[in-house]
Amino acid sequence: MLLSASAAIIFLIILLTIWDPHGLTSAVITVLGGGLITVFATLSRHPWAVPLADLGKLTILGIGAWGLFTLLLIIGTPSLVVRKRERLTLGLIAGIWIWLFLGGAWLYALSHGTFNDTIWPWLSFIPAFSLYLGILFAASAVGYLRANSFRARHADTLVILGAGLLNGNQIGRVLGARLDTALAFASRQDHPVTLIVSGGQGSDEATSEAAAMADYLERHDYPADLIIQETAATNTRTNLLNSQRLWWRLPNQGGRVVLVTNGYHLFRTRLLAQHLRLHVSGYPAPTRFGYLPIGWAREFLALIMLHPRRHRGVLIGMVAMNLLWMLV
Repeated sequence: MLLSASAAIIFLIILLTIWDPHGLTSAVITVLGGGLITVFATLSRHPWAVPLADLGKLTILGIGAWGLFTLLLIIGTPSLVVRKRERLTLGLIAGIWIWLFLGGAWLYALSHGTFNDTIWPWLSFIPAFSLYLGILFAASAVGYLRANSFRARHADTLVILGAGLLNGNQIGRVLGARLDTALAFASRQDHPVTLIVSGGQGSDEATSEAAAMADYLERHDYPADLIIQETAATNTRTNLLNSQRLWWRLPNQGGRVVLVTNGYHLFRTRLLAQHLRLHVSGYPAPTRFGYLPIGWAREFLALIMLHPRRHRGVLIGMVAMNLLWMLV
């Protein structure tokens, strides 16, 4: 029976991957399905179940360690992770440290038999909400892998999303990777490809990101008449909305539109595009390994902030259920 249930879950995961490879709900169900398969394999006595259970546990342990490292990176070096226009207050950082301490103490009390008749049962919402965030983190990792695997092969229009300029006017490695990827992608097509470069001018920038990107493309011999600048966007959402207005003016409303951004950023970009009902594909630009932890930490924080009311509602619901459980 456990084998049949595991097979059914695997079949469901495959269907979800094919049907909605870029959706967060699909990724969450995939994570939960993987967790159930691990539980089933652990309970099973069949020889095939042992390596499957070990693989599942190793995966969960790896994602958990990655998630904890990402959290420590966010609260330990917020100046590197959080964007210039945003800030993590000292109160918020201190609150997260206290949350981590209480969560660790809760687990210690549970594992050492000092749990009942103490304050810890009243704080069970802490590990419960931490598990909720852990599932979202794992789902984001699944989405990251899917977004980088299901990549476009053909395009009529490429939308290159901007990133901050170095020293106010210079193309950095992250943005340079996006531009080089777009140039290589366009060169593989058998027809001219329109490039939309999207990015406004920050308070510490001497020019708009779009202007700097267009200049970079022209210096790499891309025809200026095939480059369109979008110079007002300040975030990924406005990148998409403003660029959409531009590609709709092109023949056949831009044809096959493909978004080009770094791989760690592509999943959230596709989620936003899906929410805005934009029918676009994506193509990931490479990211140097040393920058990837910072980029991913920033991206996961932005993913959480996509639905703050939902997460706040889940936390309030867990606190209420915890109190009701203890009082009843």
